[in-house]
Formats: sequence, structure tokens, C-alpha cells
Amino acid sequence: MVQKDKTLESPPVDGEQSPSPVSGEACAEAPGPVEESGIAVEPTRHRKFISGVVEGFYGRPWTMEQRKELFRRQQKWGLNTYLYAPKDDYKHRMFWRELYSVEEAEQLMTLIGAAKEYGIEFIYAISPGLDITFSNQKEVSALKRKLDQVTHFGCKSFALLFDDIDHNMCPADKEVFSSFAHAQVSITNEIYQYLGEPETFLFCPTEYCGTFCYPNVTQSPYLHTVGEKLLPSIDVLWTGPKVVSKDITVESIEEVSKILRRAPVIWDNIHANDYDQKRLFLGPYKGRSTELIPRLKGVLTNPNCEFESNFVAIHTLATWYKSNMNGVRKDVVMTDGEDSTVSIQIKLENEGSDEELETDMLYSPQLALKLALTEWLSEFCVPHQYNSRQVPQSGAKSTAIDVSPMAAPSLCSSTTVTTVFQQPIMSPAMPPLCLDPLSHPLAKRPQEEEEVEVEKKDSDEEPMEMVVEKMVDEPEPEAEADPEEKHVGPILADKMAEDLKPMDTDKESLAESKSPEESIQEDSGSDIAPMQTDDQLKQDVFVPGPNEKPLFTADPITLEDLSLLAELFYLPYEHGNKAVQMLKEFNWLRANSSVVSVNCKRKETDKVAEWQSRAKKFEEMCCSVIQMFTRLSNSANRTILYDLYPYIWDIKSIISMVKSFVQWLGCRSQSSAQFLREDQEPWAFRGGLAGEFQRLLPIDGANDLFYQPPPSMPTSKLYSIRPYFPKDEAAVYKICKEMYCEGLEDVPFSDEDPDLIGDRLVGGLLTLSSEYGFVLEDEEGICGYALGTVDVKPFIKKCELSWIPFMQEKYNKPDCQKDLTEAEKMMLSFHEEEEGLPDSFLSNFPSLIKVDIHAKVTDPSVAKSMMGCLLSSLKANGSLGAFCKVRQTDKRMLDFYSKLGCFEVAKMEGFPKDVIIMGRSL
Repeated sequence: MVQKDKTLESPPVDGEQSPSPVSGEACAEAPGPVEESGIAVEPTRHRKFISGVVEGFYGRPWTMEQRKELFRRQQKWGLNTYLYAPKDDYKHRMFWRELYSVEEAEQLMTLIGAAKEYGIEFIYAISPGLDITFSNQKEVSALKRKLDQVTHFGCKSFALLFDDIDHNMCPADKEVFSSFAHAQVSITNEIYQYLGEPETFLFCPTEYCGTFCYPNVTQSPYLHTVGEKLLPSIDVLWTGPKVVSKDITVESIEEVSKILRRAPVIWDNIHANDYDQKRLFLGPYKGRSTELIPRLKGVLTNPNCEFESNFVAIHTLATWYKSNMNGVRKDVVMTDGEDSTVSIQIKLENEGSDEELETDMLYSPQLALKLALTEWLSEFCVPHQYNSRQVPQSGAKSTAIDVSPMAAPSLCSSTTVTTVFQQPIMSPAMPPLCLDPLSHPLAKRPQEEEEVEVEKKDSDEEPMEMVVEKMVDEPEPEAEADPEEKHVGPILADKMAEDLKPMDTDKESLAESKSPEESIQEDSGSDIAPMQTDDQLKQDVFVPGPNEKPLFTADPITLEDLSLLAELFYLPYEHGNKAVQMLKEFNWLRANSSVVSVNCKRKETDKVAEWQSRAKKFEEMCCSVIQMFTRLSNSANRTILYDLYPYIWDIKSIISMVKSFVQWLGCRSQSSAQFLREDQEPWAFRGGLAGEFQRLLPIDGANDLFYQPPPSMPTSKLYSIRPYFPKDEAAVYKICKEMYCEGLEDVPFSDEDPDLIGDRLVGGLLTLSSEYGFVLEDEEGICGYALGTVDVKPFIKKCELSWIPFMQEKYNKPDCQKDLTEAEKMMLSFHEEEEGLPDSFLSNFPSLIKVDIHAKVTDPSVAKSMMGCLLSSLKANGSLGAFCKVRQTDKRMLDFYSKLGCFEVAKMEGFPKDVIIMGRSL
């Protein structure tokens, strides 16, 4: 997979880590490479095999605490290497010449020490290729000085990366070097020898995958130069046939090994998600035969940006590696005497799978996935809090450390500290989660109207309402966040949208910068549940009385939940079985909806029964996704939840919309329903399963309605959208009246005519066009509605024939000679001829809509979902556009419809004078 909507360079993303048993040594031993003509073979029988993780993605680097947890997991699972190469540590890449400050030095030394403690080899990578002049000795000296400094931190292994850079050399380099490859190899050899020829030294070429080789792998002058000139003890990184390779075959590795004259180290991007922020990859390590292991020098995985989401990626990679780490045909989970049982079990597993038959009898991706999910399940039950972190700002104000006085760095120097949150990285234009409602521009109070535009992972629009659910009596938080949170060093302003600093500390922020969940906790490692103190834990547990509401008990997460989660967020080139099944079912229900359409003349009972049966099963699958979301949202381990939440919120939202649309298809659609065209541009959609479902809805291109940021605080509160039924009329009338009177100082309507507002605003649509009605429900009942009619012209004629006469009988015409109340003006409207809209307008916007939700609903995504369902139903039955009428004085509804993608239509001749027409093209 390659970035489609970015001109930014796209890094090679590593594969996953692999859980394998450790012997306490930093590096495992693996059999030497298979002898091939033209390929260098190490003389010793055994060699060091590099296995582990590379932190090499674009996006916010992991925290020090997360990296230490990574080392612990690597030791537990038998991985031996960590490659430090975060693209957004600007002293690793953008400002590689700058030395680390005192604070950064201490952090790096602590990290290197932690790696040694867990038996993990720490490889420091530097990426000078953006602007280095290879022929300038001052540049070479600056590189040596930087690596000397890191050497003093205790680091003994290094990597020089030249990925994602321009191939062109400057004029000065062209005078000295015959080619770009020659320049890179020359400086790499020099640095390698300067550092004393360390045991582990990696080189990442600019042509690091098959598709980047010109004209191809075997004929690439660049790769040939690397193979011939690079010192044989330097290892070369390789991502496979592509940047993100679906499969890496034995043949492809033998081919590149022959050119490089050495076995490569795979930098595997199979689980990397930094190129598509709508996607997360929780599937197993796959598409790499265990026969590769003897032919490789190592495998490093550059997984998802979200640390906690990488449990499966790393665990299954380790299972893959251990299955053939010593060239023995034995599965790691079995004892020595069960070799044959393993092969049989893998064979049976493969035969029962809908996927392509696996030919590797040493490793089964599905068995590896089950092992990983089973172990991961126990992590969800451990109470753990999502912690803030402090990031020292380095740069002009930081104290740089030279290599000579490195013995005892002081922490007393002045440093600017910026408090940020380690946030889950979200899809394009999606905001990261934050715990403090005021610490993020999207978590606004209702009065705030300003638009916020943030690059890459931040939102480009403001939600319709405040996204944090509040109690009415809850005190309003302070309006201003910590001013230090807004500080961005000028040197980074154009590089990063957020306060991304190179090195992260483990120190907690001050109390005022903590989230509500964390404000009571002083110990970041505490396992105490949120918002509890030691004194509270000593108190007696509250026991509800006989008439009181019972205590809430969250349903525990099950292995089935995690299996479903993994299949919804599987791998870059495939969805899991359940996800594929849901897509197939929805496609079938959509394509065959004519058999249950309201205007179908000959209904075939057996086909109708089949459609309804499959629709019911599909709804059950949708409900299982929503139930999974609820259980995960109530997980005790908030650390894992916060990394997963944007993605499970996203898939829950789109699945809920699709479920509602299928319900509408089953009872309201017409046989002329129109669906997705096949000529859509690829960048019009989000990635992953959510994007697949979006493409299958009639309003596939309405990206603003599918962009539904999660709330600042994870919540398991659910809303459901379903078709309107006549029994819902009273509830819809009630909401209509309450929201119409919202904000009015004096309610101008008496109780003598309780239905007047509803009759005037929604009665006609409910009575004559109920097939385009949807209602929003929570646990207390209906709390919103979306109504419409596909063609307003015949609808108005129906109203004139049946609805208006009925209303004229119900409400007497008031005396126009006196000043009329608001209620009397509304009654008078039934007795006056309504102005029609011009045909030139209705030809483009034929459908009338009316949408509203109760003020108690603080989740802005539900209004978008309702609008999505309504517009899908209208477009499926042929509409080209929709419009709504809003009173000029009704600022709330003007703002509401604006945030649902409607725009004010310029006044035309024939438009009513006292209302504003807002439209939306379909």
C-alpha cells in the first residue's frame, strides 16, 4: 500500500515483533543462510538473527514508558532487537546535526539501560539523507560527532538510513562521486569504520523495495553498487517487493540477496498504518514463509502508530520466527513430542478456512492469531490508566551536550516543558483523543463557534455540539487551558501540527494539566481504578436499596469480541472472514432490495422470505459489532482502550448507519432504487472496512457525514436509528415542540393546542411521507428524528388535498384585524396559500427534509448518522438534492444544518421572504 493522498515521503514501515523464548542473551542464534551461487554465506554454522521492532513510522513517537513496556514484552516473547528511528524525532532526521540536550541525553541513556536490562539490543538510527552534502568533510564530522555522543550514552549498535529522500546529488557531490549509491556507500563505510566496526550496523538504501528499484531489482545500478562497494559486515534493510508487501517470497529474497551479496534484514511494513489514518491492523503476521528465516539476517517490524494496538502484530511475528528459528520443523506451542500433531492441526485449520490454503506446515496465521488474542484478552482485565506525558522542548533553548563531559549530565539546566497527551493517531481529519475537554480544540463548549484547522491527524471541522457529556449541575471548567500547551517552537511550526518533540520524559504533568480520570492519581503506575483514592478504597461498598437503581456492572470482554475486532481491522490487503461476510451480505441485500420494495407489483413469497432472513442475520452481525464496542468501551484497561477507541468508534458509527439503511430497505424502498456508481475517485473514500461500507451506500461521496470524531472521553452510551412508525408520532411531536421553544424567553404557545407546532412543522411529512422517516433512540426513548419527501411537488399537492383541509378544520382561522400571537400566526398559515419554490431550484433540489435532535443528545455524530440515513434513502429513490426551510431568527437550526453540510441558497425570485432556504446536493 502506498499513500494516495499525500505528497509527503512515505517511510518503510516495519513488520511486527515476534514472541519467542529468551535465553537472556541480546541476540538469538539462527542457522546460516542457504548456500546459493553468488550469495555471500557466513563461514560459521550459526549466526546472529536480528528479530524485533523498529520504531520508524511517521507520527508521534512512543513514550519512554511505552518503549520500556515494549522491551519487557520483547524479552517475554523472545525478541532481541529494538531499532530507534522515529521519523518525527527531529534530531533523528530533520535536524540530525544537532546534539541531544541534557534532558534528552538522560532519557536516551535511561532507555538504552532499560534495553540492556531486558536483554534487548538497542540500535540507534540516524537519517541524514534529506540535506547532507556527502563530499563535505564538515558534514561527515558532524555525523561522527552526533554518533560519538550516542556512543557515550552506552549505545553500541547503529543504523544509517537513506530512505524516502531525493535521488539527485548536489553539484559538489557530483564532482566527487560517480553515483548517488557511491556517495551513500562511501560515507556509510567511513562511519562504520570510525565507530570501530560494531557488530550490528544497518544500512537502509534509497531503493529499499522492489518497486523503487530502477529499472528492476536485478538490473538496478544502485543496488549493484551497494552490493559491490558496501563492506560485507554491514547489513542492508529491505521491505520486500513493495513498501508494504502483501507477500515476501523465498524467490524474491534470493534474488535481492544475490545482488546485495548478503542476506537482507527485513523492515516489514505489513502492520504499518501511518499511510492511512483510517486503518488499524490487528491481523496475524502473514504472507511470509518460514522458509525465509534461514535466508534472512533478521526481521524488524514497524507496526501501528498506536502502541497498545501492536500486541497481535508483535506476538504473531514472534510465533512465526520461533516456528523455524533453529531450522527445526516444530511449532512453538507444542512440546517436543508433538511435531506431527502440529502439522495435522495446521493442515486442518487451513482446510477449514475460507482463506487461501496455507502451504507452510510450520506456521499457521490463524493459530498464531488465536494464541495472541487469548493472551491479549487477559490484558484488558487489568486496571490501567491512560497517562499524560511531558515532552521537553529541545532546540535553541536546550543545553546541548558535547561528547567530552558526558559523565554526569545535570538536570538543573533551564528547559521549556510542554505538556501533551500521548494520543491515538486517527484518520485524516480526525482529532486525537484527549482526556481534558479543554485541552483539544474540538472539545468546545456549546457557545464556541470558531473553526479549527489542524494538519494530518487533527480535525478540520468543529463538532455540532460539545462532545463531552455533562451533568446539568456540573461546574463549568476553566475556559483557558494551560498556555504552555499551545506553545510550539518556531523551528517546528511548519513540520508538525502538534507539539512533537524528539524525546519524551516519563514525568507526570502537574495536577491542572491532568485529565479528570487522572487528577486524583499521583502515581502513574498505579493499578487503582479511575477516580479512586486509598481512602475511598477503604470505605464500605455502596449497596443499593430495594427501590434504588442497581449498580452498573460492565459485561466482560470475550475472546469472540477480540476475534471480531481483529477481523474488522485485519491486514492491508484483506479483511477478516466476518468482515468479508458482512460486506457480501450488505451487497446482496442492496442488490436484491427490489423484491421487498413498496411498489413491487408481484411479490414472490420465497424471495421475500430469503431477503428478510438474510437481513435479520445481517442485523445480528451489526449488533455483534455494536456490542463489542460497548464491552471494549467499559474495559478496565483504559490504556489499551484509548489507542483503539477512535477506530472502534468509527466502525461502530458506520455499521450503525448501514444497519439502519438495511431496515429502511426492507420496508420503505422502491424498486427503482439507485446505488453507487463505479467511477468514483479512490481518494474520495476512507480506507479500511469503514470505507468499503461507505462506498456501498448511495451517498458514498458525502465524506463529511462519515467523518464522525469520537468524544473526548470514551463512552459506551449508544444510540440507535430506525425507520419511523406511526406509533412514534407523539414522541416526535414532543421533541419538535420542545426544540422549537428552546431558547425562547416566553413560550408563546398555550396547552390548549398541544399539537399545533408538530402539526405545522412535521405533521404533513409524518402523515404523507412516512416512508422517508427515521427516529433516533436511546435507553429512555426517542430523542431525535429525520423526515423527508423525495419530491416536494407531488407532496405539496397531497397536502393541499388531504392534510391542509384537515388542519383547517382542526384550527379555526384567527381574526387578522388584531395583533396575532405566534400560535395564531401558525394557525393562520394553514388557511393561507403557501408560496411555491421556483422550478429552476426544485430541478436540482427536489427533496424536502426536516431533521432535529433533543438538546440532551451531546454526541454530534448521531445527527450526521441520521442525515446520512435520510439522504441515502432519498438518493436511492432518485433524488438529486435536498433542501430545508429555516426561520431567519432560528440561529440554532441554521448552525445545525450548516454542520450537516447544508448551505444557504442565494435568494431567487419566488423564494419566501421570512425563511432561509438551505440545500445540499446529492
